[in-house]
Amino acid sequence: MGKSMHHDTTTLARYVPDLAKDKFHVWITKYHYVPMIVLGVILLALGGLPLLLWGIFLRTVVGLHATWLVNSATHSWGSRRFVTRDLSTNSWWVAVLTFGEGWHNNHHAHPVSARHGLRWYEVDMNWYGIWALKKLGLAHEVYRVKLSELRRQEEEEKEQVAAAPAHQELVSV
Repeated sequence: MGKSMHHDTTTLARYVPDLAKDKFHVWITKYHYVPMIVLGVILLALGGLPLLLWGIFLRTVVGLHATWLVNSATHSWGSRRFVTRDLSTNSWWVAVLTFGEGWHNNHHAHPVSARHGLRWYEVDMNWYGIWALKKLGLAHEVYRVKLSELRRQEEEEKEQVAAAPAHQELVSV
């Protein structure tokens, strides 16, 4: 189970090649459990078992359940803005509980976009955090898709299709 929850460096290289070149990200991908153990020891020393339970175990359980909620609920209930090759949907109530991850259809349609909430009413707290990091100079080359650009691209494609000469099939009698 632990292996399925964490990517190996091959997966890292495929989906985020820039992170695969960063020594820290390669290390944390391989040894993801080390910071948890260190933090667990510190919390146990500072506050005993109650702080360890709140700071490690409860936080981990809630985080994993939120992840599983996104991957189950948003593939079952919600609305679809984009046509994708899966059954992903956008779900406002999942987005509220998971700080924006419920805009899952948006994510599947544009997986490299840092922003999942594409409309003003699609609250995406994760995006706001990334935006703040970018403004502080701590995040660089942050990609986000904009609905206005998508609409413009769709209109251009429709115009190209309309301008293309119609092909007529010859039917022999």
